[in-house]
Amino acid sequence: MTLPASDVVLHSDAEEVLRTLEASPDPKLRSIGRRVRAYRPLLLVDCLHGEVVPRSSIPKDLVRQYGIENLYVEDLPDFWRMLYSIAKSAGQRYVIVLTIVNHKDYSRWFPGRHR
Repeated sequence: MTLPASDVVLHSDAEEVLRTLEASPDPKLRSIGRRVRAYRPLLLVDCLHGEVVPRSSIPKDLVRQYGIENLYVEDLPDFWRMLYSIAKSAGQRYVIVLTIVNHKDYSRWFPGRHR
């Protein structure tokens, strides 16, 4: 079963990281940026594509920072992760890409998760 979204939007935090990745001279970092862009059509077709983070496991810092009630994770190259949430407005479902993080930052938020 797929659950389509009407749009995929980038939070300013994700937008900033994505710009940095895409402008990097490092080909590995640029490939992470390309993968983030490649997820857009997938998430429009199925916004439940990523791994669900159980509500009880969503870091309180992320809840405070972004005001989210749900969280999904997509794996990216070189152990980076894309964190996103699904929201509804006026009967439309949309994906909000919250941030794109490296392994060190992800591990700080999810210390017990070995993925």
